[in-house]
This record gives sequence, C-alpha cells and structure tokens, in this order.
Amino acid sequence: MLRLSLALLLFGFSGFIASAPYFYINQQQGESVSVFERNDLSLKTKIPTLKGPAGVAISSHNPWFAVTYPEQGMISFIDSKKLIPLEHISVGGSPFGAVFANRHLYYSDWSRNLVGVIDPGTGRMIKKIAVGKSPAGIATNACESQVWVLNRESNSISVIGTHHFRVVKTISVGRAPFALAMDKQFAYVANSQGNTLSIVDLANLAEIKRIKVGRMPYGVAVDRKQHKVYVSNQLENTVSVLDTKTHKLIHVLKTGEYPENIAVDEENQHLFVLNWFDGSLSVFDTQTDKELKQINVGEGSRAFGQFVGKSQVCLEQAEK
Repeated sequence: MLRLSLALLLFGFSGFIASAPYFYINQQQGESVSVFERNDLSLKTKIPTLKGPAGVAISSHNPWFAVTYPEQGMISFIDSKKLIPLEHISVGGSPFGAVFANRHLYYSDWSRNLVGVIDPGTGRMIKKIAVGKSPAGIATNACESQVWVLNRESNSISVIGTHHFRVVKTISVGRAPFALAMDKQFAYVANSQGNTLSIVDLANLAEIKRIKVGRMPYGVAVDRKQHKVYVSNQLENTVSVLDTKTHKLIHVLKTGEYPENIAVDEENQHLFVLNWFDGSLSVFDTQTDKELKQINVGEGSRAFGQFVGKSQVCLEQAEK
C-alpha cells in the first residue's frame, strides 16, 4: 500500500514543484523528524520514524523527502504534504548522505564504500556504484546530470553521471572531505581534518583553490542570492562566511556549541546552523549575518544534507 502511494505520487507530480514550506530536523537519538514552518520558524509537527534518523534529502520533483538511518541500514520516504511516512526500505550497510537526482535517490554508504541508487516509485535498488573510502556528503548539480560524493578516507570526490550510473571523474581535494554545497559555477567542499574549504570548478572538474577556515569544518551551505558560502566549524563554535565572487573571508559568526549541519533558506533569507551539543538551531539573517534567534530542537538532533528545499535552475543539459 505504501509503495502504491509512492507510485501514485510519482505519476501525479512528475514535474518540478515549488519548494515545500517546511524544513526538517531529525532526532537521531530518538525516533522522529521535527517539521518546522519556514515562514515563522514554528514547530508544525513531529513525524514518527525508525530509530536513529541522520540524513535528509528533499525531492525537487515530487512531494516527498527521504531520511537515512546509518545504524539500521534503512531509508524512509515521507510525504511532504501529508507529513506521514510512506515506506521504509532496507538497503543494508550504513546509508548516510542522500540526494534526489534525475528521478532517483542516491545515497552514500559509509561502510561499504559505494553509492546506492533507488527508484522511489518501486522502492527497488537499481544500481550500486563503487566509490572511494567512507563516502559521506553527497549533492547534485542544477541539471541533476551529475552526483558528487565525498570520500572522507580517500581525500577525494567521485563525480557520477546520472544517465549511465558511472563515475566519470575522481577529483583530489583536502584531508577528510565531509560536506559540500554548489552554486552554478563551483562546488565548495569542507575538508574536516584539513581545516580548509576546497573550491572545485564544475566545468573543468578540478580544484582551483583551497581556503583556510576554522577547526573541523563540518557543514557547507551556499546562498546564491547573497553570493555567500557558509562553513560550520565544529571545534570553534563558529561559521566562516566567504564571498563567492572573491573567495575571501568576510565574517565569522558565533554559534551554539559544536555546530554541525547547516543550510540556507534563500526565499526567507535565513541561515540555519544545527548545534549538536546544545540541541539548538541558530537562525541568522543572510543579508546582515546577524543572529535572529535560537530554537530548541532537542538533544541528539541532526540533519545531514540539504534539509531546506531550494529551487534549481538548469542552464546546461549536457552531461560531463
């Protein structure tokens, strides 16, 4: 019945949809996902999940999002309109990061050194792609023709072509790359043990610059409208703010304790920083970079990935 619901949703909503009015925070030390209103930042509801949700991926084409469970070897699909679970799928291994691209869900399997590809309409695993060691952060370009996965223990990026499900390029970056975000020209990669941010050219698939940031950079988010990239620094309780035009550091923001996951809501001009030790979410104004408020989200909260929906504009259809 749940799979039928997914198939019907896929049939009815095959085109691009507007970004959902919510953002999602997992209770990794619990069994739920907290759903917050993007406009007023209020808690709307909590959705029951399996134990230990960690990663989040939001579909740009269908009204659902996915949640990963690294310790369970499971992935859930959740209806983003009705806010109810649709299906739990057993994939094995340690599914961690996830992203929707070209009508499929791609996820990084930390323990098996692969990227799995799932057809959401059937719940079927259609491909397992070998990548580097301990793949973590994963993202797609605007045209969804490529999926980029960071191999933490290989100090590299595997670039996967989504039309043929194969690695088309391996790019060397800094030490222990963990999270990334993209704009139309560059990928920004947080190297967690190198205390640097790698800037990788999307056209040439090559690192062009490596910038010093804070200690243990964990999360990355891009604001395309404000031309900024944000990097959370776990061991400094800060966020580094860089200008995407000059690649220069322009601000350092103070956060809660042990900032980890980070995302930008471009429509409402908010930066969200999830503080692991505080169980809080710091909210900043992306125009001024001033803190607006802190929201209590509970102990053990985690939302690895793009936990706020964003619009994508494809300018180039050719796959690299």
